[in-house]
Parts: sequence; C-alpha cells; structure tokens
Amino acid sequence: MIRLDDPRLITLLSVGIASALLWWMLVASMGDMVMPTDLTIGNFIGTSIMWIVMMLAMMLPAMAPVLVQYAKLASKESTGPALILRVTLFGTGYFALWAAVSVILAAAQLGLAHTDAFAMGGTLATPLAAGFLAIAAGLWQFTPIKDVCLTHCRRPLAWLLAHWREGMGGAFPMGARHGAYCVGCCIALMGLMFVFGAMNMVWMAVIAAYFVLEKIAPAADRWSRIVGWALVIGGVATILLSL
Repeated sequence: MIRLDDPRLITLLSVGIASALLWWMLVASMGDMVMPTDLTIGNFIGTSIMWIVMMLAMMLPAMAPVLVQYAKLASKESTGPALILRVTLFGTGYFALWAAVSVILAAAQLGLAHTDAFAMGGTLATPLAAGFLAIAAGLWQFTPIKDVCLTHCRRPLAWLLAHWREGMGGAFPMGARHGAYCVGCCIALMGLMFVFGAMNMVWMAVIAAYFVLEKIAPAADRWSRIVGWALVIGGVATILLSL
C-alpha cells in the first residue's frame, strides 16, 4: 500500500501538477503567439524558450516512471529537502538533453521559415517534406538504437539499479544519462511535430501521450513497429499524392 508520505506518490503528484500548469500556459499563449521568421539573436532566444517549454510539457509525463523509481531508491539515502533536491537534480539532468534538442529545433524552425518546403514560419512541412519526415520517423522504429533506448526506458528500475550513483553529486549525471536514452527513443517521432504543425496543441498532446504509452503499455516494443509501418506507408502515400 502506498502511504501519503511515499516519495513515489509525492513525485507523481508533483509531475501531474507541473504538467497541468505547463499545458495550461501553452493553451493560454498559443492564440496570441506570432511565429518569428527572421534569424536574429532575439528571435532565436524567444523561439528556443518556446520550444523548451513545449518540450518540457510533452516530455515531463514520459519522465514520470523513472522519476518515481529514482525517488523511491533515493529515499533510502536522503529525506526531506535533500530528497526533493536530488529528485529535482535528476529530473533536470534528464531534461537537459531535451533542452538541447529544443534549441536545435528552434534553429531549424527559423532556418526553414524561408524555404519552400515549410510554411507557417517553418513550423509546418509541405506534403512532400511531411512525407519524408514520416518515413524517417517510421524507419527509426526498426533501428537497433530505438530498440536499446526503448528497452532502458521501459525498465527504469533495472537501469537505475545497474547505474546507481550515490549522493547529491550522482543525481544530475544519472538523469542526463537516462535522458539520453529517452532522446534516442523519441527523437525521430518528435520530427512529426513539423508534419502536423509544431504549434498544433491537439497533435502535441497525441504525440506526448504516445511517448508515455510506449514506455508503460504492455508489448509496446512490438506494436511500436506497427506504428513504424503506418508512418512509412503514410509517408509514401503523402509523397505520391503530392507529385
């Protein structure tokens, strides 16, 4: 039975509250948001911040399984504020990789804004480009890298026990290392944001939900290949129809 003071429950509730606040912020701000197109320092910083917030909202629920397991194990060594700080440092390390990805995607958006392959300030691929992005995301589902990363993401407790580092100093590196597997697992599918529109809240939520299901649903390592085939077939059809 889970007690009210169980670090797993507290961590899960914290993730839920933070996720709800981030999604509320995004929904409230999307209506008035204007996509910059000029590649200036100011636009790059603003676009990077936007992507970082979006990425945190999408990936925080997917971080929950490993955050909960880490909190439980760390509670054997730390309590109170020290435990909260350790879990926060682990989560920060985990997200550091996604923050770097966010900056890269922000640069890509601004760089693609003036090309013929992307519309809406670089946030929406034309059918031809969308087809190739879908094929790339689908093929990634069959790669050994995807298999290895998904295995670690689906078995967070086993990974933590095998790579445990004690103390406050071990929290951030452990989080960053596991976050690298999350990036490897989800990075190609994140490219679908440009297929459906990077600012499309509905598809943002669908992709975020898929990331969670792929990590916790039974037999996800098998049906993820079905998703791969669907993306490849859909991408090929989109390209053919655009010619």
